[in-house]
Amino acid sequence: MSAPSDPSAPRRGARWATIHAIRTRTMVVSICALAATLWQGYALQKHNRLMVQPILDHEINTELDGGWMILVQNSGLGPARVTEADIRVDGRPVHSTVEAVQALGLDGRCMGTGSLVHFYRVNQRQQVLSSAGEACKMNSTQLQALLKRLSITLRYESLYGDTATHRVL
Repeated sequence: MSAPSDPSAPRRGARWATIHAIRTRTMVVSICALAATLWQGYALQKHNRLMVQPILDHEINTELDGGWMILVQNSGLGPARVTEADIRVDGRPVHSTVEAVQALGLDGRCMGTGSLVHFYRVNQRQQVLSSAGEACKMNSTQLQALLKRLSITLRYESLYGDTATHRVL
């Protein structure tokens, strides 16, 4: 004969249901924590990409005496690696700014040129073309006519490999 059971003691089945509920809730909380961690990692990577995003820009400086200069500058928050420079004169491709000067019929001895395909640090400026002597100085009408004939498009990428294109002229 068995001893009478204590009515205040929990039954074995109820205790098992409580343990099962605790385990299930623990699993749900851990899955939610894992999902939140994965989302936070994605958001952090997206934020880091924006924090090093380069933005190439250009400017054309003119002087009262007819001097002029075309520059490319990295105005973004991260470095830019220019992978390709598409330079065209009257719609025809040329290989460099030196060839562009020749195709435009300018005197190469009084022109300053720069290489466009390289690594641009933040706030770094690079000369594209400039007048470097009296023979290359132009008034605004002549400069506008010259710029209409010249087309320069730069393709570049960020540290993360995100690509972008900037049309200089």
